[in-house]
Amino acid sequence: MKDAQISRLKKLFELSLTLSGDPMEIFQHAAKLIGELLEVKLVCLSEIQGERLNFLAVYINGEIYENAGSCLLASTPCATVEETKDIRIYDQVKALFPEAAFLQDHNAVAYCGFPSLDNHGKVVAITCLLDDKPHDFSNEDQEVLRIIGQRIGMEIERKRNLEEKERVSEVLRLNEDRLYQATLVSGTGVFEQTYGNDSIYCSPELRAHFGWDADELVTTQTFTASIYPDDRKRVIEAIRHAQNSSGNGLLDIDYRIFCRNGEVGWLATRSQTFFETDGEVSRAVRTVGAVRDITKKKLAEQEQRIFATAFQTQEGIIVTDANQIIVRVNQAFTIITGYSTEEAIGNRPSMLKSGRHDSFFYHAMHKTLHSEGYWQGEIMDRHKDGRIYPKWLTITAVKDSDDKTTHYVGNFSDITERKRAEEHIHYLANFDWLTGLPNRTQLNDHLKYALSLAKRSNGHLALMFLDLDHFKDINDSLGHSIGDALLIELAKRLRAALREEDTVTRLGGDEFILLLPGVDAIGAAHVAQKLLDTIAESYRIEHYDLILTASIGIALYPEDGEDLEALSKSADTAMYRAKQEGRQCYRFFTQEMQARSARNLQLVNALRHALDRSQLQVHYQPQISMRDGAIIGAEALLRWQHPELGMVSPAEFIPVAEGSGLILPVGEWVLRCAVRQAKAWMNEGFGLLIMAVNLSAVQFRHPDLPELVTRILDEEGLPPEYLELELTEGVAMHNPQSAIAVMNNLQERGVRMSIDDFGTGYSSLSYLKEFKVYKLKIDQSFVRDISTDPEDKVIVSAIINLAKSLGLKTIAEGVETEGQQAFLREQGCDEMQGYLFSKPVSAEQFDALLKQGFAA
Repeated sequence: MKDAQISRLKKLFELSLTLSGDPMEIFQHAAKLIGELLEVKLVCLSEIQGERLNFLAVYINGEIYENAGSCLLASTPCATVEETKDIRIYDQVKALFPEAAFLQDHNAVAYCGFPSLDNHGKVVAITCLLDDKPHDFSNEDQEVLRIIGQRIGMEIERKRNLEEKERVSEVLRLNEDRLYQATLVSGTGVFEQTYGNDSIYCSPELRAHFGWDADELVTTQTFTASIYPDDRKRVIEAIRHAQNSSGNGLLDIDYRIFCRNGEVGWLATRSQTFFETDGEVSRAVRTVGAVRDITKKKLAEQEQRIFATAFQTQEGIIVTDANQIIVRVNQAFTIITGYSTEEAIGNRPSMLKSGRHDSFFYHAMHKTLHSEGYWQGEIMDRHKDGRIYPKWLTITAVKDSDDKTTHYVGNFSDITERKRAEEHIHYLANFDWLTGLPNRTQLNDHLKYALSLAKRSNGHLALMFLDLDHFKDINDSLGHSIGDALLIELAKRLRAALREEDTVTRLGGDEFILLLPGVDAIGAAHVAQKLLDTIAESYRIEHYDLILTASIGIALYPEDGEDLEALSKSADTAMYRAKQEGRQCYRFFTQEMQARSARNLQLVNALRHALDRSQLQVHYQPQISMRDGAIIGAEALLRWQHPELGMVSPAEFIPVAEGSGLILPVGEWVLRCAVRQAKAWMNEGFGLLIMAVNLSAVQFRHPDLPELVTRILDEEGLPPEYLELELTEGVAMHNPQSAIAVMNNLQERGVRMSIDDFGTGYSSLSYLKEFKVYKLKIDQSFVRDISTDPEDKVIVSAIINLAKSLGLKTIAEGVETEGQQAFLREQGCDEMQGYLFSKPVSAEQFDALLKQGFAA
């Protein structure tokens, strides 16, 4: 044997050793060994699959390729190999088989192909060798190829067996998976318990129901612990009954469980217990059962019960089929429509049509219903008795799994009352609830329209503010019901006195606004006087004959404003001027009023910061004893020095403070300063000085006044008898009974009270006797001319004599001449103050007066 032959045999032996692994690896190794052994350009190992060759392994110039493609068997020389089942060798093969593309691609000259047969003698693979030059395939070469072909045949069969095994395994896996999925979908799990062994076999599905892990030991205790507490006793009793040999061993029960995720589920268990008999004794030995998850079923049943309950709601419900034939209604339907269930079923909803809606309405409804599956809106229907009523209707299309409409469900309610409520709300939003007059919302609309007409035509327009005089007195004395009835009657008169195009609006309380389109100043004056005369006529309310008066302010367009805000502001200002000038009159707005209003606003804004910025000061005017000329007291007087406005007169800013509500903090500050100063003079040894402090009407009527006074006195340490609070005659007589109560309260606390500006108002002697006051202050208007005016002399003498008869002291203010002083002393006046002795001065200057021991 030649060396070459020995080498070939070694390689053949090496081949036999390697041909024992994965078939594809064997095919690749075989193709490579053949190529290297026979020194050819290309080796292609192909499997026959029907009419095609699948290239399993291809060796080309030292490189191996796996699953490199396929071709038709019939067009290749490999077909002759299959046909003969033997080796076929061709020279100039490319020319012999011109349709074989792979021969052309590789410029094949020499071809050698050998078959691989299975156990049944069928050719299953063909291996071909190609070279681009002539090649001598010896007999020895052919023998080697036959041996290799046999082994390839064996591996092809093994490959197919493996593939079949994998296919069968995959089928089994898929079937098992389908069975598992079907079990999951059906919610069915199985269990088996053998008595004597505490553990229970549970299928994966059953473990999934309870949330048990795959390797978790399940016992009877594990099972019962998972049962919902309310169901546990019932389930245990049913299991014990099934395990009793006197029965049939069957258990069929539904119950709830706690899952590991915290949720509550429903299970249905059906099981059979098997018994064995030993003599006459039977005992349970094994239980096998199936468990289904019925949570969805229970929820569906619950929803059905909820639906049945909801069906009995107070809303009407109507159910039709897809052809809109009524199939069901509820009790509320019969109550709302008047039709019985028997009358409705089999009919159509059109039986309820009112005739108020045209075909376009119903067309739009059905179009929306078909496109969106839902319609909602207000509709007018006819009751069985013929009356028309509004209802709110919701229609929903019910669809099946194929998105096909099977039914329509309508929910509706009679909204008659709601519509009435809406109309009432609309009425309240646009009209005064008491008088029925248009409110400010309508006034705005009417004014905008009237202004637009006036602007286009250069026309006129008048806006009036009307406020009743002392209307509060009627409410306070006769009650609000009388006051309301009076306002209703007044509203009727106002409407009757105006033209149809005029608007009268009640702002609230006793305030009204009147809009008069096309009216100039002359016309406005005529209307205003007409209204005043109409209002002043007597009113008969129940058994009362009442008289009303009013004050009217008038603003004209365009002179006094070009919008509602400006005109309202101007008319309001003019109305307050009418109040100030005696009431029961009308006033037109003027620029002087505008200036005064602006000044008032300026003072209000400045006064808000006066305390914080230390602009306010308290000055003190001495009060002198007529007997010996000694200083016996001081009156605290507020002064305001503004850095820009200069010294602002109290006559100007005190009314502003009262009107803005600032008088309360300012008044408290003045009272505290005065009390503190009185205490300081007392500590300095200046004797028993009485500190007089004026009270405004707002302060006097505040319910906390007595407590405030006491608190300040306590905090500053001044005995109450050294404080005198001055109250004007007008304030005291505004509400005498209330004034008496406040004065009594203060007097009980030790505080003195005096009546300021006495003689300027109207006092009842009976009330004056009840007022807890100890002093009357004679107004300076009477003192000024007592030396020359006989009437003033008489008035002053009368006041002094009245005070003496009532046991009261008197003090005269505004004493400026010795003649005035002499007359007052002659008449027996007790005290006096004025520029004859000193003007109001600062605390430091007052100290100097005290130290001088001032005497008249």
